[in-house]
Amino acid sequence: MEIAITIFYFILFCFIINKLSFFDDEVITKKWFIAIFTIKVLVSIVLTLIYTYYYTDRSTADIFKYFDDSKIMFEAIKTNPLDFIKMLLGVANDNPYFNETYYDNMRFWYSQGSTNLFTDSHTIIRFNTIVQFFSFGYFNVHNVFINFVSLIGLTAIFKVVKPYFEHYKKILFYAVFLAPSVLFWGSGLLKESIIFLGVGMLLLNLKQLSVNFSWKSSLIIILSIVLISYTKLYILAALSPALLGYFFHTTVLKQKPILSYLLSSAIIILSSFLLLAASLKINPIQLIIAKQHDFIELMNQVENSSSFTFPIVQSTLDVILAIPNALITTFLRPFLWECNSPFMLMSAIENLDIITFFIIALFFRKKKINYNLLLFCLSFVLFLYILTGLTVPNFGAIARYKVPALPFLLIAILSIIDIEKIKTKFKFIAPFL
Repeated sequence: MEIAITIFYFILFCFIINKLSFFDDEVITKKWFIAIFTIKVLVSIVLTLIYTYYYTDRSTADIFKYFDDSKIMFEAIKTNPLDFIKMLLGVANDNPYFNETYYDNMRFWYSQGSTNLFTDSHTIIRFNTIVQFFSFGYFNVHNVFINFVSLIGLTAIFKVVKPYFEHYKKILFYAVFLAPSVLFWGSGLLKESIIFLGVGMLLLNLKQLSVNFSWKSSLIIILSIVLISYTKLYILAALSPALLGYFFHTTVLKQKPILSYLLSSAIIILSSFLLLAASLKINPIQLIIAKQHDFIELMNQVENSSSFTFPIVQSTLDVILAIPNALITTFLRPFLWECNSPFMLMSAIENLDIITFFIIALFFRKKKINYNLLLFCLSFVLFLYILTGLTVPNFGAIARYKVPALPFLLIAILSIIDIEKIKTKFKFIAPFL
């Protein structure tokens, strides 16, 4: 029965993709989007099999734990529909009654650690709860739904950037959709897919709003910000300098893109220090320190082979001094000799591929670079990689935390490559570009 229902929803979403104008493009036809959707669903099934037969502790597998918690919430509709509605909407549900009746039976409704401002499990649990209406409790049906969500988000990112690559949409498509980590982790029943939806729709509607005011775009922007904030707030924090830099460049500093993004970064960093000086209980620096300590404590409680030691931060100065190590960790590690699992090896090879693409970009560099696009992408990547490298002492977690920025890193590299030079030098790859 699970196979039949899964195939039904897969065919239904393929039909929807074929009918929606959202997926219209002259070069990248809807067959491309159906093909990548198919690949993503197959990858999600492979990921499910890996966590079923290789990593067999279901309680520590993210793809299962949020699904299992959603069953508890969904069961409430049979016994107390009003409780179900309150939990689903997050209204009047933060009290001892709900804790004792529902949340204490869930394993991951509450984050482990001193702060849940960085990341929250409620959104992905609620998503799974909604899908329960359609899935009859079959896990692979949830895989199909989450991949449609992920596809929409990645397609929105593609649509935002494609005017900069009007003659090279194929290679842009590869960069956005086919990075191994994006394809692997971005296809599972995980928060990353929801983040892609939030970031993609936020950027797409901000772009549309900059051309023509629309209440629809304004509403989607607000909903996207809420979605990101209630899933992984640090993603919004990392994206803020890029958004502010884009605003400066398109308004008051139109001819000075480098100054725009330097100014935006300086404002965000200065604001963090001002919040620290204000002696508030919650400020960015203290959140980073708390999150790092939470992760270290979590890694000490769980047996794993991908954790490593890194500088412990206790103060603002510690955070600043740890930034270079954070960037080395996120951009270059794990090194090949550090790999002791297939997942780590995949991450290491992907890092080497990205370094190779960067070297190619240096040798086949464009004479005229769109610095607005380049700096927007790099700003997001750098801030997210710094936050990740400062707080996460585990290669497996780092690989996942980097995923939302990975398409933007590849877009940044692609934006400085002279593709015509490559096609002239290596004629055999021209049909694929």
